Amino acid sequence: MTDSVSTTIMAILEEMDRTSDAQLGGPAAKAARRNARRVAEYLLALGSTPLPRHSGKASPGKVASALSESGERFNRQNFMTNEFCARLLASYERWESDVGGSHFAEAQKSAEAKEPENKRISDLERELLLVRAECQHLRDEVSFLRGFVAETGRLP
Repeated sequence: MTDSVSTTIMAILEEMDRTSDAQLGGPAAKAARRNARRVAEYLLALGSTPLPRHSGKASPGKVASALSESGERFNRQNFMTNEFCARLLASYERWESDVGGSHFAEAQKSAEAKEPENKRISDLERELLLVRAECQHLRDEVSFLRGFVAETGRLP
């Protein structure tokens, strides 16, 4: 990461600090500032890793998921409702496309190529869980029926 994007991120944060709480949403100002700082920290920590993308554009949903992995939940709506979160993401994406060039494009294509494979694995895992649940349900039914026959001596 170059100093230019770091400088831009820091300038956006400084502007946010100069913005009054009333302009940031009144009672929600503290949360808005915290969320923007989390986005800035995430972007600064990316280094040479490209932004998570969807259809070639930075994906706020995937960025929010990555931010949520640290423990504290981060809603992707912050990029819609918090001007500073949106500006930070847009600035980084602009820098990435201007400066990152082919390195980021290659990493993005590689990640997008793996996406269908990951989706297929996810679909199979979900199907396996459903089959296991159905199998357990059937085992429970058979157990109940065996107990019923043992107690009453007749079939249901």
